[in-house]
Amino acid sequence: MFELLIFVATIVLLFVVLGKLPLEEEVVTKLVAEAKQHDDEEGGPKKENALTRADKYAGSGDYVKAEKIYLRLITKDPQDASLYNKLALVYLSKKAFADAKHALDQALQLEPDNDTFYNNQGLTAYSQGEYDEAVEAYEKSIEINNKVASRFMNLGLAYQMLKQNRKATDAYEKALILEPQNEEYKRLLLESEAKLK
Repeated sequence: MFELLIFVATIVLLFVVLGKLPLEEEVVTKLVAEAKQHDDEEGGPKKENALTRADKYAGSGDYVKAEKIYLRLITKDPQDASLYNKLALVYLSKKAFADAKHALDQALQLEPDNDTFYNNQGLTAYSQGEYDEAVEAYEKSIEINNKVASRFMNLGLAYQMLKQNRKATDAYEKALILEPQNEEYKRLLLESEAKLK
């Protein structure tokens, strides 16, 4: 009998709770909307959301917004080397070369064997006309990972600017070995070979 009484009380309580659900659902919906608005204003509660937003801004050319979010994320996680790299790419796009170099130096302090960071360091140096430094950075990148054709192309371009056409030709040939159908690499190789004659 006692069990039946508990069962009936549970059913009654369930009906009372279910009867209140629409009101509670409205309150919950409102609170969720307010929290979402606050998160949007504050850059989101999770790193992934803010990072996605920053990447989207950077991809669309809104570098000011991307920079702000990357900097905010770095203050929250100063050991994340990829954030410094992303920030460097924003600076590189803005032609803020000194800032890009500084951000990449930070990234490489945290991950000294990251081939992508060295490649981006090479891009930064090349963009400033510092071709010897670009060659050095590209060579470090390739030393770590020699399976990316575009890095050999980058190396070839830097050698070409230094008038070292034999080394440029060798770099373009290596790029073509990795991507034999790439028309740009073929064109660069033909131009470089013509300068050897």
